[in-house]
Amino acid sequence: YTRRRNLAILRNKGDPFQYEEITFRKFFRFPKSLCWDLIQQLKPYDQQQTSIPFELRFISVLYFLSNGSYQHCVGNGYFAVMSQPSVSRSIEKICKLVVERKYNEVRFPNSVEEYNRVKTGFYSKFGIKGVIGAIDCTHIAIIAPALSTTIVPHDYMNRKGYYSINVEAVCDHELIFRHVNAKFPGSCHDSGIWTTSPARIKLIREHSNGAFKWLLGDSGYPLEPWLLTPLTSPETPNEQNFNIKHIRARNAIERAFGVLKSRFRCLSKERVLRYNHYKAALFI
Repeated sequence: YTRRRNLAILRNKGDPFQYEEITFRKFFRFPKSLCWDLIQQLKPYDQQQTSIPFELRFISVLYFLSNGSYQHCVGNGYFAVMSQPSVSRSIEKICKLVVERKYNEVRFPNSVEEYNRVKTGFYSKFGIKGVIGAIDCTHIAIIAPALSTTIVPHDYMNRKGYYSINVEAVCDHELIFRHVNAKFPGSCHDSGIWTTSPARIKLIREHSNGAFKWLLGDSGYPLEPWLLTPLTSPETPNEQNFNIKHIRARNAIERAFGVLKSRFRCLSKERVLRYNHYKAALFI
């Protein structure tokens, strides 16, 4: 009881929203205003039974995601004195809450006007018409999954020699993610994930309705009516010019992954997600 009381006193002394903006961003990788807005949007749906304020739990989870720290390090921070079990519960509960309430934030354009804005953005930057996004996969390192009747750990070993989830994503010209698929183990090839991808199914359906739009993928993807890949042997100046423009435009997804892993360091290869594959996919 005394320890819990002391923790509560320490928590009340450290309000991270009193930090200077530059200090807040250094710790949490988000501006204070955006962080506060997210808290206000999610708090009404919080059902975790605890005396620890939602604001503090949210900040602790954000610190974990942004820095990739161990849970006891997060809990021992001046701004959030919490026990390791409390941090663990908060991470899972709040990540689930974000997925449930913010899932539709990551989506393809849902109107002709929005599609045209993205197409115009790609064309003005890179000179290719009809492009609505760049697609690729990135590996998020995890610990070896436990062997079970449904899980074979070796399935998660990627070609680079470490366990991972192979995450498919699409971004637009502003590096905004429009699609994320974190369901596949590291041994799955990018093109294999694409075969059953919800993004592909959506584009096939829209193509059958006469839509004029493409994604850009690297040479690991198949050339399809809704997916443009580089020419394998460009010969004419026009073909060479197409490949140059394609590479520049498709690089948007590489930069988006770089920004993502820089902001959320728990996703970088150096900070292995020490959780089972289900929880790791939830964090992604």
